[in-house]
Amino acid sequence: MRSLLVLLVAVTCVVPCSAESWWEIPYRDRAILIDGHLDDWEGVPSLVIAPGLDGIRSGGNFSDGDLKVVVQALWDKEYLYLGITWTDNVFDLSEISRKEAVWVDDEGRRRDRMFFFDYLKFHIRKSDYDYTLWLSPRANDEGPYMWYRLLEGYRGMERATGQPMVSAREQDHQATLEVMLLWKELRLKAKKGVELPLTLILADGDDPDRLLEYKAHHQKWLAWVGKIRILE
Repeated sequence: MRSLLVLLVAVTCVVPCSAESWWEIPYRDRAILIDGHLDDWEGVPSLVIAPGLDGIRSGGNFSDGDLKVVVQALWDKEYLYLGITWTDNVFDLSEISRKEAVWVDDEGRRRDRMFFFDYLKFHIRKSDYDYTLWLSPRANDEGPYMWYRLLEGYRGMERATGQPMVSAREQDHQATLEVMLLWKELRLKAKKGVELPLTLILADGDDPDRLLEYKAHHQKWLAWVGKIRILE
């Protein structure tokens, strides 16, 4: 757990959370089918994560057309819904379990293995509360892969929480995902005006089949840090 927190701290130190970093999420006004198709998301406001955009910090060297992820969200009294459009010039996927999440390099440094592949980290963290979801797209007939964890209390005790419902599809260099998170499983209460601190970190692996030692020298990531604001 400590190694996962270390990288988060390192990223948030260079991605300050400003008063302007808000993601406003409207109440669900339509039926959402968790089938991987995003036709039912038309017109929903989006948060765009791509190199060079205001409010997005990055690590590593990105080129034109490397990566763009568009995240949309809706909520109701039971669920938080996410619609994700993931465009990548090279998809690099690997199924990583929590047991395999930490990689130790030749110099003894502990690294988050997910950062060497294509993963999105969805992280709600506030006082006495810490929810993490790592999620990959579906591409090349692989994925989506995920793992998740909920910690609560001043000692950070792990709590049982259910697996999010995820459906994903792929086409050319674009993947789409739909995610449904149950507020009850998150141990959060949703209502108008609620604000939740959120970090989104997007890892971009571009070297399928390469050893981790190679990937460690070509690591790339994007990050957005701010707050969710629940709207009516």
